[in-house]
Amino acid sequence: MISEKTYRPSAPLNQFVDFIWIGQAPELNIESNHYAALFTELIFNYGNTFNVDGQNVESFKNKYVHQIISGLKTEPFQTKISGIYNSAGLILKPFCFGFLLDKLGTKDFEYLSEIVYEFLFESNTPNFKKLESELENIFCKIQLDKDLIKYEQFISKKDLNNGVMQSFNQSIEISQKNFIKKFKKHYKITPNQYFKLKKVNETIQLIENNKAYNLTEIGLQSGFYDQSHFIKIFKGFCGYSPKEHLKKIQR
Repeated sequence: MISEKTYRPSAPLNQFVDFIWIGQAPELNIESNHYAALFTELIFNYGNTFNVDGQNVESFKNKYVHQIISGLKTEPFQTKISGIYNSAGLILKPFCFGFLLDKLGTKDFEYLSEIVYEFLFESNTPNFKKLESELENIFCKIQLDKDLIKYEQFISKKDLNNGVMQSFNQSIEISQKNFIKKFKKHYKITPNQYFKLKKVNETIQLIENNKAYNLTEIGLQSGFYDQSHFIKIFKGFCGYSPKEHLKKIQR
């Protein structure tokens, strides 16, 4: 039997962490395929095998814990779990990948692995509130980059059409080249790839919320040129077409 729980932190930690999860089972053997993710995930595996295969994955393993950072992806990826399932993770804002990568394998992460285990696994009931307090002390020291914040705010308020990137580039003080360099350091993909990834995830939400919705209309509503452009980008990120995705959720 699998035991799973999630917890959504409040401010100020929610600037960085969307939610915390924990999963446990005496035995679990599963392989899963996932479409391209629009978040960064930090996983602590205290059980047997937990592998994430795909783009932008980094890990560090010692005899006590396997730490995995999984970042934004412009293609499908796979997870494999086998044996004792004893894992926890943080679903973080996309920009956290760069910060986490600098900390992977350090004493800071060693301490983080210890407190995650202490508060989530050592008692019968996970203590998310205490963990949240400890995480605040770690994450809230991070200085958020004003240009990256502006970018997130800009594309969240604008319609996701093809003029958004040009408008944003004209609104910042640094050059487009320097912004792309900064962006890739934190997100591991380009602003344009992230923009497309955001549009694809928006279409997935629209499809799943409206199972009989017109797919061409969904593509146009999400800012794609036309149906062929929509299908090409969607298939590249997800590994299957919008029509195939609709069929999967209608079963």
